[in-house]
Amino acid sequence: MSKGVFIPKEKLKTIRIKNGFKQTAFAEKVSMDQAQYSRRETGKVPITEIEWNRFAKELNVSKDEIYESEPKIINIVNNTDNKDNSLNAFEIIIKAPNHFFEDLNKKIDIIINKLG
Repeated sequence: MSKGVFIPKEKLKTIRIKNGFKQTAFAEKVSMDQAQYSRRETGKVPITEIEWNRFAKELNVSKDEIYESEPKIINIVNNTDNKDNSLNAFEIIIKAPNHFFEDLNKKIDIIINKLG
C-alpha cells in the first residue's frame, strides 16, 4: 500500500472493544506487542490468514465476523488525442476494500440492465 493510505479494520476493532479488550491486552493475548497489533488494526500492515484465525479464536467469533479484505488497487489511464495532436492524460488510483468494488460492480450491472 502507498505511504499514508490505510484502510482500518473496523469490524475487528469493533468486536475487540465489544469484548472488553484494549489494544494492549488483546495484543498480549495474540502474542504481539501493542504497536505490532495497532499497525494491523489500522491497516498499515496487512493481516495474514494465520493472524485472522488467531484473532477470531481469541475473540470467540468466526473469522468471517471480523475479516476485512486488503484493498484492491485499480489504475485507470485514459489517453486521448485532441485535434491539435496534443495528448491529454489522466490517471486515477483507487484504493478501497474489496467489498467496495463488489458493491460498485452490482450497481453498474443494475444500471446496464436498465439501459440495455
